[in-house]
Amino acid sequence: MIGKRYIGALILAVMMICATAATVGAQITTGMVSGTIKDAQGGVIPGATVVLISETKGTKSTPAITNQTGDYVFPNVTADTYAIEVSMEGFKTLTRKGISVSGADRVSVPTLTIEVGGTSEVVTVNAESPLVQASSGERSFAVTTAQIQNLPVAHTNFTSVVALTPGVVPGGASAGGTRLGGAGQNNIMMDGVSAMDTGNNGQMLSLNIESIGEVKVLTQGYQAEYGRSSGLQITAVTKSGTNQFRGSAYGLATNSDWNANSWVRAHNGDPKLKTSQKTYGYSIGGPIGRPGQPNKLFFFYAHEYRPTTSAINNGNNIRLRVPTAAERIGDFSQTLDNNGALFNFIKDPLSALPCNATNTAGCFQDGGVLGRIPADRLYGLGLAVLNRYPLPNLTQGPGTNYNYELQPPTVNDLIRQPALRIDYQMSPKLRVTGKYSGDRRRQLTTPGLIQGFTDVYTPYPYITNYAATVNYAMNPTTFVEGTYGFIRNELTGGNEGGVLINDSSNRLNGLANFPLLYPDAGIVDHRYYAYQVMQAVTPPFWDGTRLNQPPTFGWGSRIGAAPPNQRYPGWLNINRTQDWAASVTKVMGHHTFKAGGYNNHSFKAQNTGAGGIANLTFQGRRTRRVHAVPAGLEVHRRSDDLQQHRVLHPGQLEGERSTDDGLRRAVHAAAAAVRPVPADVQLLPRQVVGGPGAAVVYRRLQQWSRVVRRQHAQCDGSADR
Repeated sequence: MIGKRYIGALILAVMMICATAATVGAQITTGMVSGTIKDAQGGVIPGATVVLISETKGTKSTPAITNQTGDYVFPNVTADTYAIEVSMEGFKTLTRKGISVSGADRVSVPTLTIEVGGTSEVVTVNAESPLVQASSGERSFAVTTAQIQNLPVAHTNFTSVVALTPGVVPGGASAGGTRLGGAGQNNIMMDGVSAMDTGNNGQMLSLNIESIGEVKVLTQGYQAEYGRSSGLQITAVTKSGTNQFRGSAYGLATNSDWNANSWVRAHNGDPKLKTSQKTYGYSIGGPIGRPGQPNKLFFFYAHEYRPTTSAINNGNNIRLRVPTAAERIGDFSQTLDNNGALFNFIKDPLSALPCNATNTAGCFQDGGVLGRIPADRLYGLGLAVLNRYPLPNLTQGPGTNYNYELQPPTVNDLIRQPALRIDYQMSPKLRVTGKYSGDRRRQLTTPGLIQGFTDVYTPYPYITNYAATVNYAMNPTTFVEGTYGFIRNELTGGNEGGVLINDSSNRLNGLANFPLLYPDAGIVDHRYYAYQVMQAVTPPFWDGTRLNQPPTFGWGSRIGAAPPNQRYPGWLNINRTQDWAASVTKVMGHHTFKAGGYNNHSFKAQNTGAGGIANLTFQGRRTRRVHAVPAGLEVHRRSDDLQQHRVLHPGQLEGERSTDDGLRRAVHAAAAAVRPVPADVQLLPRQVVGGPGAAVVYRRLQQWSRVVRRQHAQCDGSADR
């Protein structure tokens, strides 16, 4: 008896979950319509035939038969405007128009009353009690096609209409806005498929509103199928064709010729920036067949173009501090700091005397000139680093931090957004929908802050999205729905903004003798996405197996507008998301049971931490009487009569010496031997500056002299270059 009770309770619990919880199947592009049929005396009408008819396409659903209590249910209803047709022998046929259904709606149609008469007699109801969503407690808001077309909202992204939702304010932690009284990340879907970039949790495809038929925003009280995020649930449905041919054409334009120069640029003597942006496109949709006649196949196609001309560096003048001709030969006697003030105190590391404004005894001062380094103390590799950059094109003035200035070059780009949808009502029982949308941009070469030095290429500026949904009515009370969707982007950016294409980005061109902390650094596993891109693009620094890029240089706090580095992209990744969803709905008497499954598979391949560490950057906690060596550096240090072997791991600190003394000893180490990185550790595709020949770091040395001198200790204790 107890066992039967437990089994019965388990069955009841499962049935309640299926009946009352929102579907696991995440079918948020379709809704449900339900209602009751009665006669003029208020009695319920069982056995009446109820049909949903699309007012835009003319297609009909599988007939629903009212149950013993006169109720009917239409699950898995595509977003559209419908008419309900009720017929029964001995009664007049009733038509109720204007039933608007949005994705995820549960529309309760007010009770429909049929009158006694012949079925050939038709009663059309054009206005009645408003439709209500009485089957769930969610708070939601739908923006219809007419509103999207007529309201003055930003055209380039359908999430701009979310600002129309009551209780939602613009901005916040995620695309679309933030609801009042609560934050959290939003979830964005298109046609039942996730449109989220799982790397940054942002919107992957920002589709223009001309291609969108409806946007549904759920703010609170939404159901279990929306469990991905705690913020707003934003779902868009692309437009579909109707039973009549319809189309549109539009154009928008902005141009800097129509604007005055900005106040800041005018007062700085800078000319007005040349920019322009145009947006134009068209759409067309209709039946594949004769308009106005019974049709089963419908299409919609839209294409938007956005040619743009924009300046790099956010339109700001490019201002840099590059090495002067004197500094390139070791003369820092006239060097100015980031405030345009003279700073020629260059510490001689072989001297124990101080080097500052009050005592210059320990400063370089060859020939009696403070700040000039003797020719026999210069380091050729350091000079090669300085000579990589262009010479100044103006004289640095007091209160300024730059000696090189250029107007930002402009870039011409073209963004294209195609969208296609096909609807096929094969029969009243079977409906198939397929769609494609995308964002296609030019494979651009963008000039860098120093043209010919940091120019970059964007290899795959594409976003692709497609999805398909099938709805099948097995019988008047059993319905099946399935969806598959795919969305993918490939991003290149960060650091210099793309893949470097200049010959100087190859370390072997001019800096071939630059020592490496890790000889195997830069080797890319052939299984990585980065390897595929490098093989396809073949940038100058790629030799088929290794990234041979220069180190990352840091110029210190006294250089306020340092020249750019030549780094690997901050992100070079592919983000691919696939969705599968299926559900079964069963109507049984007063109850509707719905159960299903939803699977979201996200794949992202991306480098992490690209860019390297500049100049022996201190890594780890700073404590008293310790010194730090760059993470991973294995140093063989020789003293007068003893060779010591020390291995320092990332973040490890070594005691018994002051920070200054330890750093100087590390920089002036006799040699650096590198331990290979274990095979199971993924190497970053960069080289970290350090080791013998690296950019030298002296305490209190803040200028270009960082890279013009190297010292190391010999076994006999003598000093030599």
